Amino acid sequence: MDPKYPPGSDLISKLVLRNPDVVEMITITLIGPNAASLYLPRPTEWAGGSKSDTVYAANVSSTSLPPILIEVQHTITTEFIDRLINYSLSVKKCFKAKPIVIVFGTHVTRTEISMDFEPTTFEFAKGIPSKYWAEKCYILDKNTIAEATKATPLPAMMALAYFFSSQKLSLLSSEFQDGPIIQKLYSIAKEQTSTRIPAEKSVTEALLEVCDQTNKQFKKISNTLESMPDTLLKKRLRAYTSDGLLYTETCKRMYIGESDSLVEPMPPPPELSELAKSLVNQSSSNIDILRAEADLPKTDMEYVQQFKESEEKMDWKKCFEGGKKEGFFSSYSNYSSLKTAYYKKSNK
Repeated sequence: MDPKYPPGSDLISKLVLRNPDVVEMITITLIGPNAASLYLPRPTEWAGGSKSDTVYAANVSSTSLPPILIEVQHTITTEFIDRLINYSLSVKKCFKAKPIVIVFGTHVTRTEISMDFEPTTFEFAKGIPSKYWAEKCYILDKNTIAEATKATPLPAMMALAYFFSSQKLSLLSSEFQDGPIIQKLYSIAKEQTSTRIPAEKSVTEALLEVCDQTNKQFKKISNTLESMPDTLLKKRLRAYTSDGLLYTETCKRMYIGESDSLVEPMPPPPELSELAKSLVNQSSSNIDILRAEADLPKTDMEYVQQFKESEEKMDWKKCFEGGKKEGFFSSYSNYSSLKTAYYKKSNK
């Protein structure tokens, strides 16, 4: 496998978990043979912008077929568990049922979490209390699978936990290389790294190039505006270019973020307060590709009104000269006649 995408890395984990054979392994292990061919991966974006790793849900409605939420996590901490609970409640709200939750830990589980471990029906998994937010919450990491009897071949869930946590790039370096499930997982991962990931990277690179070229054009417009006289049109064009630059930079950060998900992510930042979230959402909602065209003046009097609002003190001569350059006031001979006409209209 490509060293950039080892087992347990973000993108490989998601691609493997969405493979139909892996979906079957997990659902049959957790639900039973009656779940065969009934579960599919579902969207994982939730209200408020949060995004979990993988969700399965049955294509038929039944209380015996709960949704399944799966997370692959570098370090299992109390902060992660807080996020996990929110993900689980989002799944519950979406599918009207508490999910079964599985966490595959690839590195460390903090002591404050492991001290609350409870035994489960699976010797390779531990549970944590989840009465109000999940049907069950299973945690599998290096320690939980080390404590289990390593039957050969490895059971499906144990094989997955070993695959994610060992992070070995080659099947030949795996101590369970003869196991059919381990072989299957490496085959899936190899296929994805040779087909899906290059395709996704090429799309991302193309989008980044579009952003770069668009940014250059906005900067050219901005530089051209510098030599123009200060008019309402210049102010609006400057605002348009600023919005355009901000928008393309936002897109670049998003595409780069998706590309960076191919490697192990940094720990998440602290949760925002509700007030901070509302301010961020309000700010984000104000970022458009360009401001509405309706903001531009369409008549002589609209131009005058917007000029007055943009200046501390009304300068009729400056207004008249600026408007003439922008194609307004063709029916007025000078700023005095414009001023007279404006006040006549205002007094009606």
